[in-house]
Amino acid sequence: MSKTLTLNVYTPNGLFYSEQVSAFLIPTELGPLMVEPGYTNLITMLKPSGVMWIKRGMQTSYYAIFGGALRMSQGDKADLYCEEINDGYEIDMARAIAARDRSLDRIAKPESEEELKMAKLKLAKSLARIDAKSLSEGKRG
Repeated sequence: MSKTLTLNVYTPNGLFYSEQVSAFLIPTELGPLMVEPGYTNLITMLKPSGVMWIKRGMQTSYYAIFGGALRMSQGDKADLYCEEINDGYEIDMARAIAARDRSLDRIAKPESEEELKMAKLKLAKSLARIDAKSLSEGKRG
């Protein structure tokens, strides 16, 4: 069995990432899913927002990822389709914290159910970005 698998990550803008990886972990609707070479064929939906990590040898990278689906085939190829993905190392922490604070303010005083729903979605996205950035900075000293 191979020690790596091909991971392709697609967004609406096209191919975001394509590399041989040792393993990766994604936030699915059923909980975190760690995929390694030889994993069974499957299709699963991602959570609306969360943190994904990708391991290449001894290096681990973190990403904020938003919505989508994973298709795993032949145990050595994974195609991940997502709405948006941000490299944790490139996230602007001050901007993510400001977005979190704005969302919390809107949740505290919503003008409508729709505004409350949108504020909660934006809060989840900002928290995923904060987590991905924090994890990236902790690993890349």
